[in-house]
Amino acid sequence: MQLRKMQQRMFSRRRLLQRVFALGLAAICAVSFARFAQAQLTNGDVIGTVTDTTGAVIPGAKVTLTNLGTKVAAATTTNGTGDYTFNLLIPGQYTVTIEAKGFKKLVFPGFALAAGDRLRENASLELGSMEETVVVIAAGPLLQTDSSTVQSTVTEQSVQDLPLNGRNFINLVQTQPGVNAGSPSAISSGQRPNDRAATSTVSANGQSDLYNNQMIDGMDNNVRAQGLIGVSPSIDAIAEVQVQTSNVSADVGFAAGAVVNIITKSGTNTFHGSAFEYFRNDIFDARDWFAKAGTTPKPEWRQNQFGGSIGGPIVKNKTFFFADVQDNRIIQGLSSGLTTVPSVQEHPGCPGNTTGNYDFTDNGGTVVPSAFAIQLARLTSQCSPARISPRLRLSTITRAL
Repeated sequence: MQLRKMQQRMFSRRRLLQRVFALGLAAICAVSFARFAQAQLTNGDVIGTVTDTTGAVIPGAKVTLTNLGTKVAAATTTNGTGDYTFNLLIPGQYTVTIEAKGFKKLVFPGFALAAGDRLRENASLELGSMEETVVVIAAGPLLQTDSSTVQSTVTEQSVQDLPLNGRNFINLVQTQPGVNAGSPSAISSGQRPNDRAATSTVSANGQSDLYNNQMIDGMDNNVRAQGLIGVSPSIDAIAEVQVQTSNVSADVGFAAGAVVNIITKSGTNTFHGSAFEYFRNDIFDARDWFAKAGTTPKPEWRQNQFGGSIGGPIVKNKTFFFADVQDNRIIQGLSSGLTTVPSVQEHPGCPGNTTGNYDFTDNGGTVVPSAFAIQLARLTSQCSPARISPRLRLSTITRAL
């Protein structure tokens, strides 16, 4: 009996492990399929034409493209017109190597490919042995001639190195050409009294912040009812942010404003990670000028923003992982501020007012009608209601309000 129970337990554990393995494999397959199924907005292309020094095209030349981070390589050959194309490439650093019989090997080392890019790397091969190598060192073109989309890219280095209040990437998006922060009263501005989310407002070329298309890894990231962003990842998880402001391609559709696409990080052949905490406490804050020391305490403020990230290889040169976490905890007390209350002259119930009237005249005796001032006097006065006189020195216009 005991042996049978032990066998049943081992069988149950084995089935549990098999289910966990199956679920993990399904998740990896789903992620891989999503990567391949993503639109052009998430990936990039590298194209080019291979010629000799006289300008004649070279068909059948071998072209190899290698991702420097993952060492994943793809190879193709030039067609009859000397052209080659690599599609659906993830953003990163790449190297192109071109070989043809009777010509020297040509290498384009370490150029950057961003999401949505369609980079052209034309090659002119020199006669010689394939054992000889020519390395092309040149800056990338300032203008992409293979796409009419007006776009800019917030690079990973910018996201990581530039100071961001609250670690909000949208502040960098707002500095791109043709883009600004929009109206401070917008529902996505993060400045409304009932708004607990950080700002996500973007106004491109004067369009409303409601007309943008927010995306993450090529997928929809909009809360359309409010015009808000759905997921705002930690900056440690952002590889780059692509901002398209005009002539966007058909695959991103409806946006009359900007198309903001967040590209998240993936693992590479090297382990890398980060850990952080940003701390704020009211003991380090200056006292409000109108808050009297010793009688008015400073408003309480405790903020802890912390987290980390880690990425690396699962199977070298083949499978990779990346994960991150961020938490933001805030304790905020009531803050001090300024308000307007009736003066002695304006309210007859206050000591010192000998006229017994609501007096809203200026020093020259001119009546300054203000229905708001009357309401303010009635609501905010701390004087005794028994001393308030009903007589008013107001114009007939004010009495009609």
